[in-house]
Amino acid sequence: MSHHTFSLLLRRCIAGAMLVGLAAQAHAQQVVVGATAPLTGPLSLTGKQYYNSLKLAEDDINKAGGVQGKPVKFVFEDAQASNGTAVNAYVKLVQENKPAFTFLTSYSTQNVAVAPEVAKAALPAMYAGGADSVAELGNPWLFRIRPQDSTAAVAMARFVKDDLKLAKPGILYIQNDFGQGGANAAAAFLKEQGLTPVGMEAYGQNDKDMSAQILSLKNKGADVILAFVYPQDGAMLLRQIKMLGIKQPVVASSAAFVPAAMQLLSPRDLENVWGVIDTYLPATEKGKHYAERFKQRFSMDADPYGAAYYDGAMLMAQAMNAVGTDPAKLQQYLREVKDYPGVSHVYRFDDQGNGVHDVAVVKFADGSKDMQFIRAIQVD
Repeated sequence: MSHHTFSLLLRRCIAGAMLVGLAAQAHAQQVVVGATAPLTGPLSLTGKQYYNSLKLAEDDINKAGGVQGKPVKFVFEDAQASNGTAVNAYVKLVQENKPAFTFLTSYSTQNVAVAPEVAKAALPAMYAGGADSVAELGNPWLFRIRPQDSTAAVAMARFVKDDLKLAKPGILYIQNDFGQGGANAAAAFLKEQGLTPVGMEAYGQNDKDMSAQILSLKNKGADVILAFVYPQDGAMLLRQIKMLGIKQPVVASSAAFVPAAMQLLSPRDLENVWGVIDTYLPATEKGKHYAERFKQRFSMDADPYGAAYYDGAMLMAQAMNAVGTDPAKLQQYLREVKDYPGVSHVYRFDDQGNGVHDVAVVKFADGSKDMQFIRAIQVD
């Protein structure tokens, strides 16, 4: 090797070491927070909400002084639409970025799949999947930042009984942990109230035609349909109900009314439809202000799922400012949170890490897609 070549290699090695050193120094001077979100693929419309909400929180935290004087930096990995990808995204996030805190997706099947890695990493993780099965894992590092499915399911059933005063409910649900869990919780509550569902029908996550299930409930005499859905299938379901000429009212779960679903629906599809959603942001000044800021910044409507991630990030920053970034101390701080006022909910975590215990009922103005707040339902 010539002297010139050796000198060139030496300079490159020194430059590389300096870059690594600078990166390590920058990492030490900021608090890294990891987040997995479906940034590409069929779930990317919802993932964009989480991404934008966390970026807005990042800005707000840093404008307020960061965490104990250090700026916060959110690092994202793409969870896409499969459990395996979500697990790989989380592992990569933890191994490569060494975050002090993490956020997971809002898809319960992904949350269940990732949970063992969260336990192994021993880092607090906030998630928005609703399935009760996630909390039932007993993972002490998981903290839910939106209503669990049984909370929403009981509220849906209670609204059918107390407000609509209907006695022959039919239940339609997507066949997965979320849908089945919500359907079973609603059926159990109804039975406790002396109302036995006339039927329970399931459809596959990739099904495009739910007409057989819809007509089955109609033929069994259902006077109302309770629907547990994800965004895209929820929109298809509401459209098909109208196409089949079904006149019975529909009470649907929150995913049917996020922007990703609403853009697929017409005002006609929403006639005689009630929604039991996580929260109605314009119902409070804080929520209304957040929604206005979000739309101004990102040119898209805020949804309750995204607002939950914003709240979770702001609560995380409060915890870090109080106790630092030690995982065990953060875990203990969150367990003791009482009545934290977010833009979408007031948060308090129970023994299973569930932080939200209320939902909102909405309807739509005649001939429009304008959402109207009906009332809040508290479920403890």
